[in-house]
Amino acid sequence: MAVKPNRAPLRRSTNTDDLLMLKGLRILVVEDVGMVAMSLKAMLQDLGCTVVGTAARLHEAEELARHQTLDGVLLDLNLAGQYTFPVAEILRERDVPFIIMSGYDAGQLRPDLANVPLMAKPFDREALEPMLCTVFCPRSEGEGSDSPKRTAASVGPARKVPMKTQGELEAAVCQGMCQFQQEFMGRGPSDVRAHLIKDLLVVRLHGILTAAEQHLMENCPATHGRDILKQVRTMLIETARLQIDSMIQLITGVKVISMHHDISTVTGEQIVAFTLSEPPSCRVAKG
Repeated sequence: MAVKPNRAPLRRSTNTDDLLMLKGLRILVVEDVGMVAMSLKAMLQDLGCTVVGTAARLHEAEELARHQTLDGVLLDLNLAGQYTFPVAEILRERDVPFIIMSGYDAGQLRPDLANVPLMAKPFDREALEPMLCTVFCPRSEGEGSDSPKRTAASVGPARKVPMKTQGELEAAVCQGMCQFQQEFMGRGPSDVRAHLIKDLLVVRLHGILTAAEQHLMENCPATHGRDILKQVRTMLIETARLQIDSMIQLITGVKVISMHHDISTVTGEQIVAFTLSEPPSCRVAKG
């Protein structure tokens, strides 16, 4: 029988004092998809956390979990085909809180991890921020610790987490999409542009065809080669759909409703468009 993890509601409202509890916490990110790890790291740094490292392989994660001073860990359930249960055991032995991040069905968790907080992929920043506060800041509740209570007053004056400008947000999307192309396609684009138009995010990538794809276009009948290339590209990007959605949601702070994409086999330009649940909040750039 499948054992479902504890999905008891965590605090959904994330006010300034709650977020302030995260300031200075030492967090480890265990995630094998580079663009997702990068987005998680950027989000944690925005919240004032110190990211002590990122691990993409099991042995790296075990080493960091065993020897680093940690206040919390974001733990992907699967790293390149290896389950991270050994890392979870190390963290439990050291009494380090962690959140399991997974796109798998809850039934694949071991029974002894059923009560560990679970954040499903694709990540929702609106849900992840309060979960971070609840799981990684237990001292704010005044329970189970001989250490001084960590309060808003003890970490400095209240401040809001700074939002990105629209330009910074678009630049972060460009960086993430470049990394996706390098990791999943084996070649980064020669140029990438992102355009945020209210709740529509459009990404244009130039020069994405690999040498093998260019060879295919040159040596196959035009229609046949074009169809093969489009089918392969569509399959690859759909395979990574969860990771791409997670990256965009972490960068923008809003949910991705749908993703649409197409590629020109003539110019080597690819268009990826994301429909967002609402326009992201952006701060106004200083003159």
